[in-house]
Amino acid sequence: MTSSDHDTNTLAAIGPLVDAGFALHWLKARSKAPAGGDEWQDAPVADAETLRRSHFRGANLGVRLGEPSAVEGGYLYVIDLDIRIPDLADEAWEAFGKLFPGIDPVELPSVISGSGGESRHLYFIADRPFFGKKLAVSEGKHRRFDTQRQKEVWSYDWEIDLFGTSRQVAMPPSIHPDSRMPYRWEREFDLDALAFGCGPTISADVVESLGAAETATYAFEAREPLDFKPGQLEGDLEVLPVSYWDDRDQWIMIGQALHHQFGGSDEGFDLWAKYSGRSLKVDKDFRRANLRRWRGFGRNRRQPVTMGTVRQWAQDARARSLADEFDDLDDDLGADTVAADDGEGFDDLVGTPAPAAANNDDWDGGSLSEEETKLSWTSLFAINEDGKVTANLHNLRLIVENDARTRGVAAFNEFTQEIVQRGKPGSKRSRANAAKPTLQLEGASWVMRDKVNGDWWTEDKDNAIRAVIEAPKTQGGYGIKVPDRDLRAAIDIVGRKNCFHPVREYLSNLKWDRQKRVETLFVDYLGAPDDIYHRTVARIMMVAAVARVFEPGCKFDTAVILEGMQGKRKSTFISVLAKDWFAELDCDVTDTKAVVETLQGAWIVELNELGGFTKADVRHVKAFISRRSDKVRLAYAKRAQEYHRQAILIGSTNDDVYLKDSTGGRRFLPVRCDLEAEIDTERLTDNIDQLWAEALHIYRKMRSEQPKGTLPLYLADAEARETAERLQESRRVESTEDAMAGRIEEWLSKPIVNGNIEDDLDEHGQPVYRNETCLLQIWCECLGREEAQYTGMWPAALGRSMRMVPGWKESTRRPRFGKYGQQRAFEREGGLAKEIGIGAAT
Repeated sequence: MTSSDHDTNTLAAIGPLVDAGFALHWLKARSKAPAGGDEWQDAPVADAETLRRSHFRGANLGVRLGEPSAVEGGYLYVIDLDIRIPDLADEAWEAFGKLFPGIDPVELPSVISGSGGESRHLYFIADRPFFGKKLAVSEGKHRRFDTQRQKEVWSYDWEIDLFGTSRQVAMPPSIHPDSRMPYRWEREFDLDALAFGCGPTISADVVESLGAAETATYAFEAREPLDFKPGQLEGDLEVLPVSYWDDRDQWIMIGQALHHQFGGSDEGFDLWAKYSGRSLKVDKDFRRANLRRWRGFGRNRRQPVTMGTVRQWAQDARARSLADEFDDLDDDLGADTVAADDGEGFDDLVGTPAPAAANNDDWDGGSLSEEETKLSWTSLFAINEDGKVTANLHNLRLIVENDARTRGVAAFNEFTQEIVQRGKPGSKRSRANAAKPTLQLEGASWVMRDKVNGDWWTEDKDNAIRAVIEAPKTQGGYGIKVPDRDLRAAIDIVGRKNCFHPVREYLSNLKWDRQKRVETLFVDYLGAPDDIYHRTVARIMMVAAVARVFEPGCKFDTAVILEGMQGKRKSTFISVLAKDWFAELDCDVTDTKAVVETLQGAWIVELNELGGFTKADVRHVKAFISRRSDKVRLAYAKRAQEYHRQAILIGSTNDDVYLKDSTGGRRFLPVRCDLEAEIDTERLTDNIDQLWAEALHIYRKMRSEQPKGTLPLYLADAEARETAERLQESRRVESTEDAMAGRIEEWLSKPIVNGNIEDDLDEHGQPVYRNETCLLQIWCECLGREEAQYTGMWPAALGRSMRMVPGWKESTRRPRFGKYGQQRAFEREGGLAKEIGIGAAT
């Protein structure tokens, strides 16, 4: 593009932009800097004629953002995505999405920088003026040449800035100072739409709520010498084994590190010479032999070595020495033992063999990786400068994970989402003839009571483990002070590597005898009719319970409701179905925290006495049934967590009618208990394992036929759906809306009366009926109410009633209804409205 073409295009661009409210000004030729110097911020906003008169050859075009650019609907702003590494464009746009989650960037006008690449200017309008700020930066940096400072600098890979009041940017068709290429619109401003206040807007509240990004200077930008306490550096050199001084490459690296630390001074050389004397391979006349090498360390080093490397070597040496110390103690004490779980109680509680016990040989908690097992686990300790075990999370995790007394004890119950005790503590043997005993984890706190679900992890267990760890080494401890926070974190980390799910274990250990029982569950035990509805409901309920265990949060938005007289043992029936994982929902279903606490550890939850719920309660319960997860921060947690539902709901009621929501009860599947006697829960107990074994078989078969997606856990059969709708409607309590619907239907079925002698006949002598009406007309003429009373809840209630009237539907038209004015109409299905002589389309 020639200079003349650039000037022509620039002058052509200013008119529409100025008319739209853009505060334009001139920039220096091929520059981003304002032509007017520093005074540009205080200059008045120029009109198009002033800009044309002040234009000069090659001038770039800029726009002042924020308060000066008052456009229709607010003020003009720019989001600058400065993407310096094109390969990281996706990362930058992802950060944009997190800053503005409701904003689609393709809907914002966009300018491609003349520098090319992936950088963009995104324009938007907000209804208040504000200053700019840096919104986000990349985690990584790279070195680049800064043209303004004329030197190499470290820069972020990408940055996102908000340009507001007191900022300005170059606009198309300005020429970029480095590439000599023009800025160009990727998506132009729709100035016609802007004139009508339909610009690309972002709420000022959203923008002002964003914090400023934190920036920092990274350590690698300036590798400064390390800080040492008096004698600390010498201590690091002292602890290095002789092999480091004998090995030529390592000996050279130590010299390089000392040269960097002391800047090539004689002090560093003398230390190198002193400790090199530990090796017999070093020349006796060290200075003569190595001074030239010392002075050469400062030149042409591709990978400079610092004392940080030497410090790590020293710490490794201390760690090996400490591990040897623990190994020596263990040799004196004898071999440790880890308690084996005999599985006692699992057969009684679940009725199936216990899962494999954790022991010292085959425990699968994953304490050490293959590489780590080559070393003693104590060699992995983080140690301090004195070679002592540091009291930090890393070391506590190693101890809890590998010490024979704690290994395999903590586990994570995926069903209750909690850390529990599921293993017996092992033991660490005492030294022969020792004056002091070795501390163990023993006593009533560690006696296993619930081997299926695991015992609650209580504070006394934390205290006992702390006592073991803080004990002196001579008593089997580690001699470190344990922070409460780190101990809890260590137990949590280790426990989560040893996960289990009691209900999955129960189901997976069942073996089905191939006799079908699931579909006739309600027929056999509740006396329900043997039809497609009751068979299907029993099957989807049982399979949904299995699916919720193996696929937490899977879709199942219905609840079976067991009906019948009090004393039929309906609740006992539900609890037997649930095995050891039954709960009763006795909290407010809108209290998410209480709901999650109730559902934790529950497989089947009873909604007791549904008939006692109010109309509003039933609507909340319906919404509750539909939810697949609950997000909440529990009392003991620091962060909110999403809990996916692992339970199904079964309701019970003694009432014949209990659905109080006029929208129907699709989510409730009624099953009536028609037995004269009580439910035979003893027989159910005998057969429950086989029922669940069959349900698991059905679930696996369904999932094999449909490996992905939502399983069809609903009434797919038309006959079953028809039965469900009939039963649901018969259980619905008549409401005010039902009563009004009856009156309206009767009123609409009568001929129109307008006061004439032939008011009920048309031109052929036939009665005339309404084909169209509105809610206000119904309120006044049908119900006989005053128009002034048509407020509050009544319009919505009347609308629900009208939608119940058979043969009528809501229209999209809004005709006039005489004295009632223009209203939304309801019209008779199958016919057009007729005009009759009462001043309305009826």
